[in-house]
Amino acid sequence: MNNLQELYQKIILNHAKNPVGYGKVPHANYVGALRNPECGDEITVYAEVDAQRIQQLGFTGTGCVISMASASMMVAQLNGRTLADARQLWENFQNLVLQKDCDSDQLGDLAAFASLHQFPTRVRCGTLAWHALAEGLKEKGEVFDG
Repeated sequence: MNNLQELYQKIILNHAKNPVGYGKVPHANYVGALRNPECGDEITVYAEVDAQRIQQLGFTGTGCVISMASASMMVAQLNGRTLADARQLWENFQNLVLQKDCDSDQLGDLAAFASLHQFPTRVRCGTLAWHALAEGLKEKGEVFDG
């Protein structure tokens, strides 16, 4: 394992053990919940959105290291961002995990998932929280998932 892979592994483990934003958001006006039928991971994402800006984001659930770390990183990256910025980051993250062209400088800690494409069954784990957020927004008429 090279130094970059070791760093990425540490970042993922740290987010899984000490997740950012774990818990319900008191004034959430968007809630999305999904379950990965392949492994049983379950995530519920809570978002308080006002004037097209994510004021507060949080999540609850149980799952593997990958799904928990990705949810934590999503919360860390999206709190305070506009929905347009969040959509762009989501698209960029999807491109990363599907091994398509992406702007890795924009991803921050999410770049730790650069090799996830090598494990196709784990891609769903890495994107579960993002899909849950998209579902919650879609239920109220917001288009998040392109």
